[in-house]
Amino acid sequence: MPICQLKTNYPMDAAAREALLLDTATTAAELLNKPLAAVMAMLDSCDMRMNGTGDTVFFAEFRYVLPQECSKEKQAFLDRFADRMLALFRQHTGVDPHRIYMQFTEMARESAWKYTGKD
Repeated sequence: MPICQLKTNYPMDAAAREALLLDTATTAAELLNKPLAAVMAMLDSCDMRMNGTGDTVFFAEFRYVLPQECSKEKQAFLDRFADRMLALFRQHTGVDPHRIYMQFTEMARESAWKYTGKD
């Protein structure tokens, strides 16, 4: 299950938060070749500072299993992932690209898990 954990100090109403979460999950599902139902997206609004100011800042952490077809071109995959998410976050918040920090964590296929609800 890919996980997208987002944090920002940008004020958003419930509809804007839901739109950001849905767009993030949809984009991650597309990039990772996963069904949307398999992607978890979280958004925390919190106090944040970067470079000594409280201007809009955005932190995103992505945990995923790299699609097998992307394993030989890992850097190109990460560049594409980062570019798409950067554009998405800017679209939703207007945040300066120099105030966005993204962390990508590739999980080993054998250590990744998900709960399927089956007995």
